Amino acid sequence: MTADHDGARVKPSDRRLDQRLTTRLEAVVEDAAHGSLVFTTSGFSRTGAFLRRRDNGTLLPPIGSVIQITFRWPLETHMPPVKVEAKVVRQTGDGIGVRFELAA
Repeated sequence: MTADHDGARVKPSDRRLDQRLTTRLEAVVEDAAHGSLVFTTSGFSRTGAFLRRRDNGTLLPPIGSVIQITFRWPLETHMPPVKVEAKVVRQTGDGIGVRFELAA
């Protein structure tokens, strides 16, 4: 085992430094090649998320592409949608893993 940036123990096979929250949010991806695509988040952290396809017909932006994501919170939270830019870093049959492109 190794220590992460906060000194917590991390398995060598786990490359994530930020804990993922299990939450389901609607995520609308604006992709230059594919237009608007609707996903559901499945795992969310301060640095990234996994966006799960709603059906197998949803196209997936390629690894390395930069996309715009609008996260829509449940209506009962009364929170406005949040827009972020992200880079696609992983692709599976279920969806895409993205890393948020945050300004320093």
